[in-house]
Amino acid sequence: MRRIVFLAFALLGGCDMFGRFESICEQRLAPTTVEVITKPVSYAFDFTQSTRDLTSRGAHRAGTVVLGLVEAEIHSEVSLGLNGIKQTFGSRYCMRPNLTVKLAFEPMTLFIANEQPEGSCAFRITMEHELKHISVYQQYLDEFAARVQGDLGRALGDQIVYVDSQAQADAHVRSVLEKTLAPYMQAVQDEVRARQARIDSPAEYGRLERHHRWCVGR
Repeated sequence: MRRIVFLAFALLGGCDMFGRFESICEQRLAPTTVEVITKPVSYAFDFTQSTRDLTSRGAHRAGTVVLGLVEAEIHSEVSLGLNGIKQTFGSRYCMRPNLTVKLAFEPMTLFIANEQPEGSCAFRITMEHELKHISVYQQYLDEFAARVQGDLGRALGDQIVYVDSQAQADAHVRSVLEKTLAPYMQAVQDEVRARQARIDSPAEYGRLERHHRWCVGR
């Protein structure tokens, strides 16, 4: 899910008809800024679904029984401010952007099958395992944010953009954002799924099976 919020264009003033437009832009425009912020992972609980329900939603291999599951969506919000100067006697426009990107996995829900009553031995074993998946989401989000910030910084650069209007400045930055962010947002689910698969290793499933057998009757 993506949302882009464009803030008001900040006019820094006109230019003397006898001054060099480029020199004034270089002197007065603040540097481009790119900040990527992550929201700490938080999640809701759902203990109402059956093992059958969770297996139909989350089993990626035939014969797998799902006792717990974490579902999440990646969410991004972009706030953009444009520092710009319009040529007083002419049609030229110069600008540098100020960009803030907020990334979060939300909504996120941790499911545990209702055959495992809250507080039971089986419930605790499953919860411990699902919290490992939650940790993967947080670690991935931090790494993802660093990659996005680096790529956006390189894509936007610090060069001054010269266009003919505010609309063109807006369109330029939108284009850079779309080209840079779109591939990332499309790849997130596959990348996260691959990392989560490493948690659900045969060794981990074997450990869970042994612990759940131990829990029977306790």
